[in-house]
Formats: sequence, structure tokens, C-alpha cells
Amino acid sequence: MMRNRSLCLSLALLLVLQVLLTGCWDNVELNRRAIISGIAIDRGDTEAEKYKLSFQVIVAEEISGEKSRGISPVALYTGVGRTMFEALADASRQTARFLSLGHVRVLVISEKFAREGIKDILDVLERESDTRLNSEIFISKGQPARVLMSTMTVFSKIPANDLVEKLETTSKQFGYNFRMAVDDVIRGIQIRGGGPIINGVYTSGDREQAGSNDSLKNIEPRTILRVSGLAAFKDDKLKGWLTGDAAVGTVLLHNNLREYPSLLKDKEGGYISFNIYQSQVTLKVQSADPEHPVITVKITQQAALKESPNTLDLTSPRVLDELSDQLTEETVKQIKAAVSAARGFKSDYLGFGKAFQRKNPRGWKKIKDHWEEVFTTCGIRFEADVVIRHTDMRGNSFQIN
Repeated sequence: MMRNRSLCLSLALLLVLQVLLTGCWDNVELNRRAIISGIAIDRGDTEAEKYKLSFQVIVAEEISGEKSRGISPVALYTGVGRTMFEALADASRQTARFLSLGHVRVLVISEKFAREGIKDILDVLERESDTRLNSEIFISKGQPARVLMSTMTVFSKIPANDLVEKLETTSKQFGYNFRMAVDDVIRGIQIRGGGPIINGVYTSGDREQAGSNDSLKNIEPRTILRVSGLAAFKDDKLKGWLTGDAAVGTVLLHNNLREYPSLLKDKEGGYISFNIYQSQVTLKVQSADPEHPVITVKITQQAALKESPNTLDLTSPRVLDELSDQLTEETVKQIKAAVSAARGFKSDYLGFGKAFQRKNPRGWKKIKDHWEEVFTTCGIRFEADVVIRHTDMRGNSFQIN
């Protein structure tokens, strides 16, 4: 009898404990949260205000359409502090709701801060449980990061969403920019002798009314958010910007370029346009002498002819072979430009060191501490092949007699 009574008492105690443990002691009701869609981080002028954090907060009533007051769909709050946490606390004093970091889609860091180093910023983002490491990260090019968070856009009520969608569009079709998340940058910083590459972003046009809905009432938007350029890092510090051939070649080496246009100049003074729609780059390392390795860059691509305003006979295999050879030379030129830029920055963000380490781990241990010097002098060879698969919906261009 006593045994049954003890068993019942134990079961009752367990049930009571379960009820107590199921409570959410730190829960905040949804209507008490301010959902942050984007964060801009600027460098203050003093150490007391080192961090200037601007939070793009979604005004839910204006997005849903219910109880709309006709105001801006987002609001911008800025806090300052000696640390990011202090700046967040400062910004919270300006809002009537709890700032929620769980839905941040975009993080923009100013170029000034990036040149000083972003390691501490990333440490906070990785440490904070509410933040998302898959948020897209950008470097504001020549402008305060806050400017990017206060620009109204045509295709999305939320500027942060517009920036993400622009990056998705250009990465799938016509640009060398590709999606770069916070955790990608964290991994890039830890590459010995190298660093990450991060998308650049800036605004063009009239800044005076960029934060007003009135700027969108014109057929031609007065201010436009533009994704352009790649920020090249050494460790956690910005070293310079990549554009043109150097940017294209860099992304080719990362195998992150899906489609992009390539132009050739013809004998008649015009241009022939191609769409490179498939590209694969592999690295082969010969490292019998670890101090003097030779890296072979092998590139295979497929292209489609998109524009040919000339009299070329595009039904001739010989003509297409000649164009393929020219495209091959153009691709090699882009890769060479990327390697030259990386060597100039003394940063192996191209991944040559990782390829060496995979091929020869023992040799890597001998040179990893001075890989920067080895990287700038190692031999590089190129094996490229570009094939023109088709000329789209027609063969030769039509001519006017």
C-alpha cells in the first residue's frame, strides 16, 4: 500500500514539474514585436559612438493594407554605442515595441567600417541566437550604409526585400554578383592567407527624396539601389573593389557564375554578343616542390550567340570555331585579371590555397605560414575551351540590299 502511494506521489510530482517547465519565460507577443528587415552598420566619428546601427523596421499595418494610414511601409531607427549591443539598446529607446532580429534579410556594412575590419561585427552576429546567418551581406560603396536602408523602391514596399531580389536576378542572368550570406563571410575570413568577397551596393540619383513615396510617382525613379562591384578582403579587412574582367574572373573561379554576357569585336567595327550559360572551373595543383607549386586552371564553357549585326556566315563551322577561339581568349583574359588583382591585394580569396591543401596536406604545413608570398609567385597555367552550342532562333543576320 505504501509503495503504491509513493508511486502515485511521484507521478503527480512529475506532472506538476512538466506544467512548470512548459512555460516560455521570455516570450514576447507578436503584436509587441518590431520586425527588422535590414540592418545598416556605420562607423561613428568617436570611440564612444563607434557603432551606428540603423534598423529598417516593417510597419505591418501598411504592408497588409488593413488599418493603413498611408505612411511609409518601413521606419528607420538609429542607435549609437561603443559596442553593437549598446547601439541596439540605444535604438530600442526610440520604439514602442521590442526589436526583433529573427527576420533580418539584409546586412549592409559601410566601406569605412569594412576597411577597419568586420571580425567583431560577425562575432556578434554569430553569437546572438536571434540573428540569421543566412542573411545577405553587402558593403556600401562610397556611401554610408544608412543611405541604403532609407531608399524607397519600386518593386517592393520593403527596401531590404528589393535588394535581395535584385541580387537573385543578377546572379541568375546578367551579372557577376552572387548570393553571399553572413556564414559564407565567416568561413571566408578563416581561410589562411585569403578572405571573403562581398557584394557591393550603392544608390544613384537624387538622394533628397529617396526616403519618400513621392520619389516613386515618376515613371523614371529618382533614386535606384544598385548592386555592383565585389569587395575583396584580406582576412577581415577590405582591400579594394573588383569590377569588369577581374570581377567576372573571380566569380568564375568560385564557380558561382550562372549566366553572363560576353562581347567580341568584329572586323566591321561592331560587337558580337554571346550568352555564356554554362561554366565549370577546376583547379589542379602540382606541388612536388611546395615552395614553387604550379596551378592549372581548367575552364569549360558553353555559349549561345545572341547578337551578330554583321555579314558573318554563321552556318559555317569554321566561322563558329574562330568565334569560339576568340571567346576562349576572352575567358582566359578575365581569369588572368582576377589572379592579377588578388596578387595585388596579397589575398588568396580565389581558393588556390585550399586546392593546394587538399592535394598535398604535408606540403601545405610547410608553406601555410607564408602562403601569401608563395601565392604571388607560383606558376599558373590555363586550359580553356568554349563551345558555341547554337545561334538561337536564326542563323545568319538579315541584310538590307
